Amino acid sequence: MWPWRWQKKLFTGPTVLLGISLSLPDESAFFINVVRLSQVLGSLPLALMKSAAGLMVKRISVPPDRQAELAADFRRTSTRDMRLSLREYLRWLESGADHAVILCRSGVPTWVVHAEKGDGGLTDVERRTLEACPTVTLVTIPGSVFFLPNEVPDQIASVLNDAVAAVSA
Repeated sequence: MWPWRWQKKLFTGPTVLLGISLSLPDESAFFINVVRLSQVLGSLPLALMKSAAGLMVKRISVPPDRQAELAADFRRTSTRDMRLSLREYLRWLESGADHAVILCRSGVPTWVVHAEKGDGGLTDVERRTLEACPTVTLVTIPGSVFFLPNEVPDQIASVLNDAVAAVSA
């Protein structure tokens, strides 16, 4: 269990979480299996996923120069670092902890932003927990969105502005 009281003293927010999953059922089976395969086969499965993500960038509706920047970012990403960080993320999801409750109990002003489809989701229980939490603002972007900051930058900027304004008041 994380020492939330101690963390709260160090960081009081705001926190904006983009497209995060809070439990294993929220995450795509494809993603989970690629991460698990990387534990056996090393970085190869993630190198393939990284290449696929680079191709997906070509399908999002952003200007060509922004597509090129994003593709270059994916190419520069270390598959070794991806493997290590995603392995820990999967362990976090598999821990069985109720991350929505933990997030709420932290008391940190938090905005949880996700799309209706495409970037992870929330179970019905997690959604109810977050909606009932006085320190959490749940923002659902309509439609299918995979690269939140790039596909809906105005909406993400609005959420960031709201978060800063709320703690500055």
